[in-house]
Amino acid sequence: MPIVASAQNGLLTGNIGSAAGEAGLTTAEAEWLIAAFVGAAAFANLVVIKGRQQFGIMFFLTTLLGVNVLTGLLLILFPSFTTLTINRVSNGLMVSTNVAGGVYYLIQALPKSHRVLAIAIAIACLQMANPIAALFPVEMLTRGSNHGFACLATAMGALQLILVLLLPLPRTNMGRVFEGLDALSAVLLCGVSVCLASFLTLGKTMWWTDTPWIGWLLIGTIGFAAAAFAFESCRTRPLLQISWLSTGTILRFAIVAIVERLLLSEQTTGATGLLSQAGLLNDQYHTLYLFVILGMVTGTTVMGLTLSARAIPFQCVAALLAIAFASWMDAGSNALTRPVDMYFSQALLGFGTTLFVGPALLYGVILVLKSDTSHFISTIYVFAITQSVGSVTGAALLGSLQYYYERYAMVGFASRLSDTASSSLAASKLGLSSLSSTLNSQASVMGYLNLFGFVSVFALAAAGLILGILLCKHLIDLTNRRFS
Repeated sequence: MPIVASAQNGLLTGNIGSAAGEAGLTTAEAEWLIAAFVGAAAFANLVVIKGRQQFGIMFFLTTLLGVNVLTGLLLILFPSFTTLTINRVSNGLMVSTNVAGGVYYLIQALPKSHRVLAIAIAIACLQMANPIAALFPVEMLTRGSNHGFACLATAMGALQLILVLLLPLPRTNMGRVFEGLDALSAVLLCGVSVCLASFLTLGKTMWWTDTPWIGWLLIGTIGFAAAAFAFESCRTRPLLQISWLSTGTILRFAIVAIVERLLLSEQTTGATGLLSQAGLLNDQYHTLYLFVILGMVTGTTVMGLTLSARAIPFQCVAALLAIAFASWMDAGSNALTRPVDMYFSQALLGFGTTLFVGPALLYGVILVLKSDTSHFISTIYVFAITQSVGSVTGAALLGSLQYYYERYAMVGFASRLSDTASSSLAASKLGLSSLSSTLNSQASVMGYLNLFGFVSVFALAAAGLILGILLCKHLIDLTNRRFS
């Protein structure tokens, strides 16, 4: 369920340029589709945390899957930017519920002694959605105003709905928990998620300082967040448990989850961007994505075989070192790099990602269960929020860094060219436009190589931090034993 729900969005986001061109959309309109999905996913996570207590998880699964199928049929019959946006919103609303639903189903399927493993496997498998979605031919998806995407996405939702109806989850204890004031809280939280998702998604494309209304989106995010937190703090039974969400345990958990999404963005923003810059299309990456999936399956298997409370930090360190090494390998690329040259590094990156994400989630679950078992499912939803928001945060940060490195390299090339005595001769031979195109291409490549280096250093720093914490904890334990 997590794979299929996320793959439906991956079908579009992985081919956003071709889909936008087929639908006659501008770059900004195409980015709004991504923002609509992320904003809806973040908002759904917040509301469903409380809603499941009153209506049950099955109600949300069947309702949101049904709505997704209906909006898919609407998109098939009336293809337009409006119906496509509505469909993306419905997909965002149901994907987070499907993640929790997938966790519940695996818990039901496996023995009680393996329930913790079920949680980790469900979340690790979620990472495979985008590589699997990328295996579908672009022409099949975008033909006839993206008719192929509309049909396939609708079929995915319908298949899930049929399976959920045939194999329902057991009923849980339910009671009335919603209040009238929850509607105002929901509106404020919706404003936060929509503004934040739009700011992160569109800022990189329209550029942060070049488009005034990007700044207003950030102001809107801060304003809605301040109003929501102030309103919720004054309530006796708030929709959003701020006191719980603001604890050090949950904040550390959220940071770890966002770091995971940031590192994973190297694959979607860095490697794919470098190959696209060379003129390659998605259909030429299929073998590369098969290696990525193989790496992710291997990482999930190793994680499952070695998972334990004591092994969590060592699994995270091993995963971060694998990601750092893979990014360091990619940093040795050049303008002639092709998918075959990145098979091993990208498979290793997929291995590190899935090895990292399961223990990271389990770390948060263990911390929460030690304090309050009633917050178990809320922890799953917090993780889902960090995955949806973290995906656009990682893409925005790495995409912006790549642009900065590219501009920096371009300035260096231009200054060196102006200081070279043969610059006029080179310009006369190549032509000014050809020379400018060559410099831009090389500067773009340099931007990606520096980006890979940044991710490598970042992963090494994260691994060093975890090892430092473990060492300090070990020294403290030794000191306490000696004095006791």
